[in-house]
Amino acid sequence: MPQDTAFAPDAGAENASSTPIARARQLVLGMLYPLKPNRVGDAPYLAACIVLDTLNRRDGPPQAADIRTRPAGYAGIAWDVSTPTILEAARRGFYPHSHVGPMKWWSPPERAVMMLDMVHVAKRFRRTMRASDAVLSFDRDFEAVLDACAAPRPGRTPLTWITPRAKALYMRLHREGHAHSVEIRNAGGVLEGGLFGLTVGPVFSALSMFHTADNASKFAIVGLYHHLSEWGFAAVDHQVMSPWVEALGGAMLPRAAYEALLKTPAPAMAAPGRWTARYSPADTAGWQPVGDSGKDAAEAA
Repeated sequence: MPQDTAFAPDAGAENASSTPIARARQLVLGMLYPLKPNRVGDAPYLAACIVLDTLNRRDGPPQAADIRTRPAGYAGIAWDVSTPTILEAARRGFYPHSHVGPMKWWSPPERAVMMLDMVHVAKRFRRTMRASDAVLSFDRDFEAVLDACAAPRPGRTPLTWITPRAKALYMRLHREGHAHSVEIRNAGGVLEGGLFGLTVGPVFSALSMFHTADNASKFAIVGLYHHLSEWGFAAVDHQVMSPWVEALGGAMLPRAAYEALLKTPAPAMAAPGRWTARYSPADTAGWQPVGDSGKDAAEAA
């Protein structure tokens, strides 16, 4: 994985824009992050790449020829984060990411992808969804979801990639209709979980998740799958595999296969605009994905 890890579900962190102390902590932790035991070997390569890219500043989206083997997937500094550049880079399989300093382009050798025709929802979780009174919505409070994804979590290092720069970027992409949030609220209207991400042609790139109540982020994931499948999307890119996504049927996709996936036709709902939810978690309990077993689907009906 790259030194600046990809957007992982439930990646605990702190909103770096909150206080001077928080910003200082973000800076220190961000500088130390590449020195973790599993990443320290690539640290000199990353430092050298950053120096070279600073001296040879280049705007516009990255290209396949820019991808380095060390650090794996690094493709340069994202000097240009205008909307056209971000969207074109995403269509080429790149995303911008950094814990500290300028954002950097990454295209990892593999990424965790859920093909929407391969989703498998366990019977037990279907029962959990059916019994829930949770409410799923899209795009009702993107900023609240963004801030919750960047909030600290007990027992996790308070380091976030959702820096003020990243927050401003995704708020702009949301206002322009390219980035979307999924919210899960309880019956009283309290936000308890959700995620946000970016539409990339036939793929939705899920960038970060959070939950403050049991199953809330899982309701968001499966509810998102349900809607995207009905709308004609092909897959959800999770970047990093989690046990839950793997249990649902997610798989690691090589870079070339992911790039080929991005070239398939996009559905109408991939066009810029706000999304409106059609299904509650209770509704999704009866969803029958193409790849789910007939037995599980029959028992969930």
